[in-house]
Amino acid sequence: MTWNFTTSHIGHDGVGNLTMEVCHRRADYGNRFGGVFWLGTPPLADGAPELDVCCPLCMADRGLTVSGVWGGPAQLTCMCAHSWTPRLPGLSPEDVLRKLVRLALTSDPGPAMPLWRMRADHDAKPPTPLQQAVHPYVADASRALNRREWQFSDRECSVASDLLTRAGCRVYWSPEALEALAQERQTDEDHLRWVHESLRALEDHSGTTGDRLGQFLSDCAAALQPAAGLTVDDLEPGKTLSGMPPVLEDASGALGSVHVVLTAGATGDVDY
Repeated sequence: MTWNFTTSHIGHDGVGNLTMEVCHRRADYGNRFGGVFWLGTPPLADGAPELDVCCPLCMADRGLTVSGVWGGPAQLTCMCAHSWTPRLPGLSPEDVLRKLVRLALTSDPGPAMPLWRMRADHDAKPPTPLQQAVHPYVADASRALNRREWQFSDRECSVASDLLTRAGCRVYWSPEALEALAQERQTDEDHLRWVHESLRALEDHSGTTGDRLGQFLSDCAAALQPAAGLTVDDLEPGKTLSGMPPVLEDASGALGSVHVVLTAGATGDVDY
């Protein structure tokens, strides 16, 4: 995915922290707002110097276009048409792009800049390989449970209960618990941690659980193995219903489908 957007100003403190201001034109805002507004990031910590990112050719520090592929180095282009890869203290060129994209999407005041206005290939739809990979095992297990061809033993119920508890899943949610959940603000890092911990629990139990459930857990853990290597740097922003990065929504959905099977098997509520 290629990112492409123009900034009004980019600053840094020399140790890896960035600030950014975007002059953003919106034709649909009409004359009431002049069609232009600025998105600015929070200032640097008190006492930190703010150094301008400048074109090495003409020294301009305004109107720099940021472009690059997620996971690759950032490229800045000045209005004088000079392009270069920024080398900032405390940041790799790859981190520069990731941080600038995230800053542009979370800047205040006003709403985050619409994704489609930033991406050059905004029509591209990221795939969901993890949900596809685990689907055959989930579908087969769901079919067997629904037809009563597989009923969890006491041992399998115990394993499923432990996995669901460790994943924070509950068979019954009280109104108070649901309200607390709605108020909870989780970051992408929190969701990623949940994915890693849930996958680790699947792997742990797959090695100590026999019979059909053990095979199911082993198959699912193997299909979801790519999620174990995900880092925050892999969480490229994208437009999703949950608001999470696409790769994170994919991993969470895949694990969620496994948890649905475990809930059905442990409770006997398989008519779905």
